[in-house]
Parts: sequence; structure tokens; C-alpha cells
Amino acid sequence: HLALVKDLGSQGMSSDESEDKNTRTISYTHVYPAWHSHQLGSLLWNMDDVTAINASVPIGKHKKSGTQLQVCPHSDKVNEEAAAPPGLPHNCYDAAWLMKLSQWQRRELQIQDGDYNFTT
Repeated sequence: HLALVKDLGSQGMSSDESEDKNTRTISYTHVYPAWHSHQLGSLLWNMDDVTAINASVPIGKHKKSGTQLQVCPHSDKVNEEAAAPPGLPHNCYDAAWLMKLSQWQRRELQIQDGDYNFTT
């Protein structure tokens, strides 16, 4: 899925919303772009989970003192203003979001004809 993630760029990632700065734990709730399809969102959720596991403290290592634990829960929050990257496969875009676009806007997206295979 590396090529797709590169095509998404930073525009394709969720933004973060800080909830609590008064504790040693900071929570950054994910806010997802409205143009994401459910399949793309699921793929990125799974990638977030794998990244969190890989970034956890390795066995035999100590967490640096003074650093805060970051929690990044998933949410149903959507960013309607997020810009969609052009040139992605059709099933990367949310169908309802696409229907709201004008014909000119859909053309500008340069949507690929085929669907992305999210199962491999």
C-alpha cells in the first residue's frame, strides 16, 4: 500500500484535535477528510494501529522522563474543508462526497478509472 500512501501525501492523512493539555496524557482525536471512502479510512486506521505498535517502547528500553504519553483515538469527526488529492482510484473517494461535486470539479480530480485493491 506504500504507493497509495505516497499518492495521498499529507492531504490524505487525518488531522489531529487536541482535547486535554492539563494532564500527562495528551489525546489527539483523529479528524478525517470528508472525501475519504470507508475503505480508504479503514486502511489508514489499520496503518495507524501498526504505526502505534511499532513506535511503542521496545523491551529493555526506558521511556524518556518528561515526555507525555500521546493517545490518538479514532472518531467519526469529519473535516469538510480538507483538500482531496487528485489522481486516486475511484474507490478512494467517498461516493456521497463525489456526488456533491460539479462535473468540472470531478474532472479536476482526475480520478483513475479502476478501483484500488484494498485486500492485498
